[in-house]
Amino acid sequence: MLQCGLHPVLWLQARVQLSVTANNVANADTEGYTTKTAQVSSKTSSGIGSGVSVDGVTSQVSQYLLADLMEATSQAAGASTTAEYLNQLQTEFGTLEDNTGEGTTLVSAISDFEEAMTSLATTPESSTLAYNAVTTLEDLTSQIRDTAETIDDLVEQADEEVQEAVESVNNLLENITELNDQIRAEAANGNSTADLEDQLNTALTELSEYLDITTFQSDDGSTKVYTSSGQILVGSTSHLLSTGSDADGQTTIIVNGSDITDRISGTDSKIGSLLELRDETLPDYAEALDEFATTMIDTLNAVAGLSGDILEGTSASNIAVVSTVSDDPTTLLGTGNTATTANNILDALQGDATFDAAGNLAANECTLTEYITDLISIAVSDANSASDALDVTETALSTASDAISSAYGVNVDEETERLAELEQLYAVASTLLSTIQEMFDDLLSAFS
Repeated sequence: MLQCGLHPVLWLQARVQLSVTANNVANADTEGYTTKTAQVSSKTSSGIGSGVSVDGVTSQVSQYLLADLMEATSQAAGASTTAEYLNQLQTEFGTLEDNTGEGTTLVSAISDFEEAMTSLATTPESSTLAYNAVTTLEDLTSQIRDTAETIDDLVEQADEEVQEAVESVNNLLENITELNDQIRAEAANGNSTADLEDQLNTALTELSEYLDITTFQSDDGSTKVYTSSGQILVGSTSHLLSTGSDADGQTTIIVNGSDITDRISGTDSKIGSLLELRDETLPDYAEALDEFATTMIDTLNAVAGLSGDILEGTSASNIAVVSTVSDDPTTLLGTGNTATTANNILDALQGDATFDAAGNLAANECTLTEYITDLISIAVSDANSASDALDVTETALSTASDAISSAYGVNVDEETERLAELEQLYAVASTLLSTIQEMFDDLLSAFS
C-alpha cells in the first residue's frame, strides 16, 4: 500500500527549512542574531505515514560561551572608562620632556619660573626681569588652579555618569524581565523562543557593560540575573536600582533597600570603574596636588625675605600670587632689589621638600621640581597602564565575540548553498506531490 504521508513530510520539511534558512541569510548582519535550525519529524499511525510535526525552530547558544562574552564585555567596558579618564587627567598634568627637550603644562610652567628667577638673580636691578619672573609665577599658579579644577570636573563627571548608568541599567533590567515573560509564555504554548533568546542574550551582554553580573537559566527558559556579589537584579520581576547620596553628596547605588556602592567590584565594569575613579583615583591626585601647592606656598613665603608673602591660598584650587607682588613685580626681591632674595627663592624652589613619589609626605627629600615631575610621571604611567589594560581586554572581548560568532553566527556562503539545495528539494517534493495527486484523481475517476 502506498504511504503517501512520506511525500508531504519531504515537502513540508523542505518548506520549513527553506523559510528558516532564508531568514538566516536575511539576518546575517543583525547584531546578536544566531543561526536557526528547524526540527521537523514525521508522524505515523499504525505504521502508516500520517503527516509531519514541526518540533520547533531552535538556536542553542552555549551558556559557557555567553558567560565568557559577558565577562569580557564587563572588563573591556571598565578598562575603557578608566583609560578615558586617566588620559584626560594625564593631558591636563602634561608630559615630561619630549624629543625636542620640551615638556608641557605644569612641567614647563615650573621650569619657566626657575629660568626667570635665575635670570633675575643675575640682574636683580632689572624691572623687566622682575616682571617676567612674576608673570611666569602667575602662569604656574594658574596652571595649578586649572589642574585642580579639571580634577574636580572629572570627579563630578564620573558621578553624573554613574547616575546615567543607573538609568541605563534599569531600562535593561525591565527589558530582560519583559523578554523572560515572553519566553515563558511562548514556551508554555509550544512555540519557538529562539529569536527571543537572541534578544535576551543581547540585553544581558549590554547589561554586563555596566555591571559585573552572573546569570542562571531556569527550567522555564527564563534567566535570573545577579550582581557578582550576589544581589538579585532579575527574578520573577525586576529589582531596579535607585540612587542616594553619601555624606559628601556623591551618588550611592541602592537595590532592594541596600546600599551596594562598596560591593560593586573594582574596575570590572563601567560603573565599577566610575566609582573607583570618583572615590579613589581622582581624589588621590587632588590630594597630591594640594600638598604640592601648600608646600610651595609655605616654602616660598618662608624664605623670600619680604615684609609680606609672595603666594597666598590654602590649596591647589586657590593658590595665587599676592596682589602687592602682581601690582608691583619689583617687590618680589624686597627692599634693595638684591640677588640674595632671588637666590633664596631659587633655593626654595629647588631645595628640600619631604614628599615621596606617590605624592605623600615622607622622609626621603626631593625638590619641588622633582616632586611635580614625579607626580606627572605617575600620571603618565597610570595612563599608559590603563591603555595597555584596555588593549588586553579588547583582545579578550574580540576572542569571546569571535567564539560566539564562529559557533552560532550565520555563515552566508554555507546558508546560501543550503538555500539552493533546499529550493531544489522543495521543487522535487512539490513535483512528487503534484504527480501523486494526479494519480489519486485518476484512480478516483476510474471507480466513479
